[in-house]
Amino acid sequence: MNVAHFFLCLLFSVAGYILYPMLLPRMVESNLVAESSLSDSYKEEQAKKALPQADDAKKPEEKPEVVVQKPVASASEPEPVIPDPTPAPVTPKAEVKLNDEEFITALQSSVKAGEVNEFKIEQAQDWKRVGEELIGNDTYDVGMITYKAQTIYGDQQLQAKALIKNGKVVKWLWPVTSTEMK
Repeated sequence: MNVAHFFLCLLFSVAGYILYPMLLPRMVESNLVAESSLSDSYKEEQAKKALPQADDAKKPEEKPEVVVQKPVASASEPEPVIPDPTPAPVTPKAEVKLNDEEFITALQSSVKAGEVNEFKIEQAQDWKRVGEELIGNDTYDVGMITYKAQTIYGDQQLQAKALIKNGKVVKWLWPVTSTEMK
């Protein structure tokens, strides 16, 4: 059985080595293989193949001529109004900046409202503002809450991380893993 296993492994590895270059482009086109998982050398080879060959470079490119005809407006019909294609500038909303007292009050209100179930307001021992943190494309004010909880190891001091945007708590996270608290 060991010899048969060896020859099957050898057969499949040779078949994969031969078939891989033929199947990979089709697998990428059909989204079976993510393009980001391809090696840089493979991407460079594909880019070289996509470049026009020397014979193609000598041929002048023929561009089709585009003719745009404007409709003729009669004297009785008013000319249609074409809207401006540039969008109006979007004015960003003014962010609400809280002072430290308002910040702590927002954290406490969120806990009282039950937005986090890992601890109660009575368990909280320390409330503090940590600063700002960029997550994704947004900047959040960050607060850390230290609370006392009963665990399998006895009474422990744990922490919770709150993300505040525009004066409201958006998310409660575990500070070490940045996973969302329930």
